[in-house]
Amino acid sequence: MGAFLVKDIMLLLRDRSELLVLLAMPFLLIAILGFSLRGIFSGDLEALEMDVAFVTLDDEAQAVEAIQNEIDAMGIPQADAEALKQAAAAISPQTMLVSLLESENLDGLIPLQNMEQAQAAEGLEEETVDAVITIPDGFTEAALRNMLFGSGDGTELQMLAADLTSPQAEVLNSILEEFVGTVNFEAAISRLAGGETVTGAEVAGGVETITARPPISSFQYYTIGMAVMFVLFVGSTIASQANLEQKQMVFDRILLSDRPPLLYLGSKALAASLIVLVQLILLFDLSSLIFRTFSADSWSFWFGVAIISVVLAAAVGCLAALMTSLTLRLQSDAVPSIFSGGVIALMAFLGGSFMPMGGTPEILQTIGNWTPNGAAMSAYFSWLLEPEAGNLAGPLTRIGITALLFLLVALAVFPKKGEVL
Repeated sequence: MGAFLVKDIMLLLRDRSELLVLLAMPFLLIAILGFSLRGIFSGDLEALEMDVAFVTLDDEAQAVEAIQNEIDAMGIPQADAEALKQAAAAISPQTMLVSLLESENLDGLIPLQNMEQAQAAEGLEEETVDAVITIPDGFTEAALRNMLFGSGDGTELQMLAADLTSPQAEVLNSILEEFVGTVNFEAAISRLAGGETVTGAEVAGGVETITARPPISSFQYYTIGMAVMFVLFVGSTIASQANLEQKQMVFDRILLSDRPPLLYLGSKALAASLIVLVQLILLFDLSSLIFRTFSADSWSFWFGVAIISVVLAAAVGCLAALMTSLTLRLQSDAVPSIFSGGVIALMAFLGGSFMPMGGTPEILQTIGNWTPNGAAMSAYFSWLLEPEAGNLAGPLTRIGITALLFLLVALAVFPKKGEVL
């Protein structure tokens, strides 16, 4: 097997384009994604800061006065009337919204600029502001009437954004939806409780972590995400070499020799595993040295990373063996082409290499956890947040099971000596 192993490694070293994909491309993506999304993963909200124009078409003071006059005309006891009038002034939704957006909870995330409607529209078009929040005419009166008396159809806030798909716009939209939902919920609860007035609404929240360790940064997330994705390309690369060797009659000569054909398959699997280990070592080390992603002096941490990497490398080796067997059986380069052209992207998405899968359907999360790359990501993150051996049992078991399945299928379809292809 030694000769076969040396041959496979030398063939890969001569292919400069494949080496560029396997080593340089993931590091480049780590740099791009890490810098562009820094802060979002660590809880630093600076990356989400946006300039917002605040347009008021409503006369809040006049609306509150109108509601208070309406309360006086109801003929209810004086004490109840005074309580309702005080509530009308206290829970004016426009004031509550401004207080929320300028509160310490958001820490200057959404600095408001009071503008006229035409000025705000011009700023949005020229992209001097990122979004516009508009308080329509009659907003306060309609909202208070619905909140205090349960009458009317209520009203709605208006938000326009320069880019509705941006993370900043999504965050602002979520804040407004949470604000409206909270106000409506507390108003409904107060009426059901017997008419007690609502004294305010508060949107609580923040970035919290379950463990005492710092949250995962964008560089840590994408270093791991790109590493577990690009190791999969090793399998297609090894299978492509097998297809080339088949065209050059190398495999036929092995079948005609006295060497066991399975040595050929074993060398492919071992070569893939060794290449994956080198790939992971370079990516983790370079990311730690250049981006300070991981602590360089924590030997216990690196010991856990090494164990996970060895298990992942063995799984990719088994995957390479499976793809090699299929390539030799079909006598075509379709298997590595399809795998590198689409299957890897699908596995990377399901495994969470591009984004966390927490908000996706549970079935997708389950499938992702059973992919080698997804299980490896889970293992790396578990070890990064809480380096306890017990946390690795589940992910490493899943990797081992998938690796065994890959190997069994590879042995089943691998051409045996005496078979005519």
